[in-house]
Amino acid sequence: MKQTNKLFIVTCLIIIPSFTFLNAQDSVKISAIENDTIYQPVFISPDTSVVQSVESIPVKRSFAKKFWRGCGLSAGLNTSLGLFLLLLPESITKWERSDKFKLSVIKEQYKLTFTQPPVIDKDLWYVNYVGHPYQGAYYFNTMRSQGVDFWTSSLFSLGQSTLWEYVLEGSMEQPSIQDLIITPVLGSIVGELAHRVTLDMRKNGFEWYEKVVVCIINPAYVFNNGFRVQKKTYKY
Repeated sequence: MKQTNKLFIVTCLIIIPSFTFLNAQDSVKISAIENDTIYQPVFISPDTSVVQSVESIPVKRSFAKKFWRGCGLSAGLNTSLGLFLLLLPESITKWERSDKFKLSVIKEQYKLTFTQPPVIDKDLWYVNYVGHPYQGAYYFNTMRSQGVDFWTSSLFSLGQSTLWEYVLEGSMEQPSIQDLIITPVLGSIVGELAHRVTLDMRKNGFEWYEKVVVCIINPAYVFNNGFRVQKKTYKY
């Protein structure tokens, strides 16, 4: 009889948490979770009688929806960044022609943009080596924070960086060699670091100061996920 009771208790300890976990996934198929989920490990607290499991964020969007959502978030940044650059002095933007907003000048510049090779720009160091990596990291994390893998997110950042250089900034100046390389490459590295730091802070729930940090280093995560944390505690 005692052996039967022990078997029943062990069975409950295995089955009940399993059903709790599946219920937390909002009825998403297991295959979808395996392919499109940001994973977090199960860890044991100092009190060995309590096991805390930080659930994964189920990403139920199709890849197409993730892609277009990433494009929308990137377009929002590009619009804001474009307006911000227009307000900056010409000593920073290097857009020195007073007639740069004339349609004929824009057409002329576009012709040069798509017929001449990119050049090494003379922008300020913090524009090239701080601003552009941050921009690339944002592009990267618009996809990465939706559960997309590193390399696909990097390719997305490359595409958005090229779009910025040739289509948006290309109306004002010749595409920059540094920006075409630094924005997606260094941006993906910085973006992945920000992504991992964000997930690490998410394990125990975001403190108020961690929310501030995430808003600064990984705003795309906030747009895609907010600060939701799925957390279960099981006591034996």
